[in-house]
Amino acid sequence: MTYAQNMKAQIIADLNTLVPATLNCVISDDFSKLNPLDRNFPGFPAALVIPPTVSTSEYEDTATNLREYTWFVMVVMRPEDLTSSTFLEGVMDAVLNVFDQDVTLKGASDGGVLPAVIEPPGPVSSGSVTYVVFYITLKARTLVTAGTQ
Repeated sequence: MTYAQNMKAQIIADLNTLVPATLNCVISDDFSKLNPLDRNFPGFPAALVIPPTVSTSEYEDTATNLREYTWFVMVVMRPEDLTSSTFLEGVMDAVLNVFDQDVTLKGASDGGVLPAVIEPPGPVSSGSVTYVVFYITLKARTLVTAGTQ
C-alpha cells in the first residue's frame, strides 16, 4: 500500500477501537458524494475519515522527503444523540485520546503525528436533516523515498 493508504488504514483502525463504546461506526469517505453528509449512516455517532491533503513536502537528504499529510475526521451526530450536556465533550475527548495514544499511527507516520486538534463544533444541515458535527485534524509526517540530482 502507499504511504497515504497505510495512514488511512491505521486512522480507521484506531477509530474502530472506539466502536461500540463511543462511536457507532467508522466510514471511509471517497468523495463519491457531493456532500459527505449525503449518505445513509448506519448509526451515530459516526466517524467519517476524509482523504488527506499534503500540506508540506521537504527534502531531508538526497534519498528521502519528509511529507506532511493533513487528515480530517468528521464526527457526525444527531441532536437527539446528545443525551447530556457533556455528551459531545466525551466523544471529542475519546477521539482525541485515541490519536494521542498512537503518535506514529503504528509506524505509518514515522515522522510523527502532531497532536490532534478540533475545529469548532456545531450544527450542519444536509437536505432536511440537521447534524451536530466536529472535525478532528491530524497532521501526520512520513519519510518517503525521493531522489535529487
